[in-house]
Amino acid sequence: MKIFNGNKERSILFVSQSFYPRVGGVSTLLLNLSRYLSQLNYKIYAIHFEMSTNVSASEALGYPIKEYIISRSEIPKEVFQGYAAFKEEIYQHLHGIRQFKYQTIDDVPGYKDFVFCSELFSKRILDVLSNNNIDLVHFQDYQVMLGLSNIPLEVKSIFSLHAPLIDNIDRTVAKWLVRYGNKADKMVFSIPQYSEIAIKHGLKPQKSIVLPPMIDKNVMSRVTELPSVFKQIPPGSIVITCIQRFDAKSGHTQLIEGFSKISNKFKNSYLVLVGGGSFTDNISNVRRNYLLEAQNLVRDLNLTNRVIFAGSVDYMNLSEIYRRSDIVVMLSRMECFGLAITEAMFHEKPVLVTNVGGLAFQVKNGVNGYVVKVGDTESTADLLGRLIESKELRIKMGVKSKKIFQKNFDPEKIIKYYHTLYQSLLSPSIVGSLPNYDYLYNLLR
Repeated sequence: MKIFNGNKERSILFVSQSFYPRVGGVSTLLLNLSRYLSQLNYKIYAIHFEMSTNVSASEALGYPIKEYIISRSEIPKEVFQGYAAFKEEIYQHLHGIRQFKYQTIDDVPGYKDFVFCSELFSKRILDVLSNNNIDLVHFQDYQVMLGLSNIPLEVKSIFSLHAPLIDNIDRTVAKWLVRYGNKADKMVFSIPQYSEIAIKHGLKPQKSIVLPPMIDKNVMSRVTELPSVFKQIPPGSIVITCIQRFDAKSGHTQLIEGFSKISNKFKNSYLVLVGGGSFTDNISNVRRNYLLEAQNLVRDLNLTNRVIFAGSVDYMNLSEIYRRSDIVVMLSRMECFGLAITEAMFHEKPVLVTNVGGLAFQVKNGVNGYVVKVGDTESTADLLGRLIESKELRIKMGVKSKKIFQKNFDPEKIIKYYHTLYQSLLSPSIVGSLPNYDYLYNLLR
């Protein structure tokens, strides 16, 4: 194993369910993190499931990433179905959508299939470690965390949880996550609240660190062509945009219903829903009804000409959508962080979010946008109306958004903390100041 020393190249192995070109969630976070790490002379390796296309992340992004892909041919279709069912059960509980009704994790349908996939990851990890000089393995989310049990003791590891930990999380699920968090050298959370809950359930305090996800300012500054679906929006119209995949915790229903209440009053306003499915949709039908439900709601409310389903948009082209948007909204039932809101703040946009997780952490109510309760369509309509009516208010809040971004979420600041985190694990002689975002929690609430 190499030791950090001066400007020597460092090697980080990311282990995740998905990776580029699948975007959204963990994939986008890793895409952004990889760019900034490559600029700091890190060599990036990645293990992940085969994506729906054969696009090479390295070729597409222009910086080296060595990928070790787990082919779908290695996994029977019925195993993939069970894997998807298991992780969806955990996903919905972590987001407060579904109660956990099992005595043990082993009782959750699909657990054996989840273990089968985890064993594939573990074997691939050991192969990569055997054939490369890897400094550190960075596990991304609970889908791959079982691999923490199988890496050699001398290999340093980090476990980043990209799901929320809520106050009423089931004790069985919390203990399961914390057990693997304690196997890692560090466990990373996106906001302080999740760290506090993990510690309450037994995570060793010295293992916990809070690091928010980062955007890629290079991608967000790109000048590209606006997607063709925007051509149906008349010039001068107010564009309300939600960039979010359709799944159980997404808030498209609240947004559509709220917009319907003001659509007749503000006939120059349009709602654009950017996003498609997730990686799970490629292996199972457990999430495929959410988009259909939103489309049916738009039809039932006679909003077909005012609500545009833009579908999935290449991450490299998202910047133009933010520029064309006047208001950016994310009304999740729960959200671990909400990187699209961070990106909107970079673009100086006023934002409307629900009072949950990382959304409420980023937005100061009445300053850079508004915070509403989950399910409150009346307030959603009222606050959208205020923002549509007043260009001055939109500009004022947009300026505040950019200032909050620059102070708290600029990737050039966050990457320094990642660098210090890695150094602290691999170079005991280097004592770095790891970040503490507790002050942010109180500031932004």
